[in-house]
Amino acid sequence: MFCKNCGKEIDDNATVCVYCGVATGKQATVLEESKKANGFGIAGFVVSLVSLWLGMYFMIASIVGLVLSIVGMVMAKKCTSCNGLAIAGFVIGIISLVIWAIVWIVVGAALIGLTT
Repeated sequence: MFCKNCGKEIDDNATVCVYCGVATGKQATVLEESKKANGFGIAGFVVSLVSLWLGMYFMIASIVGLVLSIVGMVMAKKCTSCNGLAIAGFVIGIISLVIWAIVWIVVGAALIGLTT
């Protein structure tokens, strides 16, 4: 690659020209690549929040929120932002799963008690 300022040939991976000291623009792309948001963490958090209300549908939303949050926690090493949302989604998903499991057990027990 050639320097945009002085025109001399420099290394392709250089962030600064060794001849004139002007930035090559590589540094900006490196910083942009390192600022990745944790999409699975965000999705897990949102679905876990929604599962607090949608757990009545056989806790599917709670389970999906837990899975997305777990994947988000695994992806946390590759992403630099929104990693806390993955942990929050995991906690909310567990709470939602427990709440709706208790509700379904009570409803099931009541239905069994009514039919016998």
